[in-house]
Amino acid sequence: MIRIGMRLRSVTLLTVGWGIPEVMGADVVHARKLVGDRYELYIPGSSVKGALRSSASRVAAHYGFTSCGEVEPSRIAEAHRAMGRACSVCELFGWPGGEGALLHVSDFKLVGEAATEVIWRVSLNDRTLTAERGKLYSMEHLPPGVEFKGELRLIGEGRDLLPLLLLAVAELRTGRFGRRSMVDARLEDEGLLDALVGEEWRQLLSELRSWLWVGVVGP
Repeated sequence: MIRIGMRLRSVTLLTVGWGIPEVMGADVVHARKLVGDRYELYIPGSSVKGALRSSASRVAAHYGFTSCGEVEPSRIAEAHRAMGRACSVCELFGWPGGEGALLHVSDFKLVGEAATEVIWRVSLNDRTLTAERGKLYSMEHLPPGVEFKGELRLIGEGRDLLPLLLLAVAELRTGRFGRRSMVDARLEDEGLLDALVGEEWRQLLSELRSWLWVGVVGP
């Protein structure tokens, strides 16, 4: 098992939605989990894994990996049959009816403390990009600069797909996360990955050990 620590830092206002808004006083609230006798802010591992999967799908073909580009189970199976095997993205992240994911992602715990704020927003019509009358809603946000810490766990058989995971993390830092938010990402592997990737991936690995958006948020 290859264990890789990872930190996420909000670059914009951050919301990763939760399903019990009426308890928290907003229509859309940030995810919480019950720890002891109180709720703590966190980012579900499933949300991080889903974002990484989308990121990997966008870049896979450009670097010699494969992606079926499908999300519906029957279409995934059909695409894999046409390819003669499961695509690289599905091998890494798993798929319905498959043998199981090679990558497991922990929940991400808030580092330190953070206060949320509630902002009122207006829904937009996707077709006209204009405000929808009567569709005002409230959304709870975390401010830029808030950090969360978690772990990526890659089963040993997935070592050949480690470069695809690195590419997914790099792509995650420039895409949308959660409720139209944006996050930075930094790996904390204590040099472990140096011996596990080829020379052609060392520069990318080095870059992922530092924040991308330095000077935009945080120190």
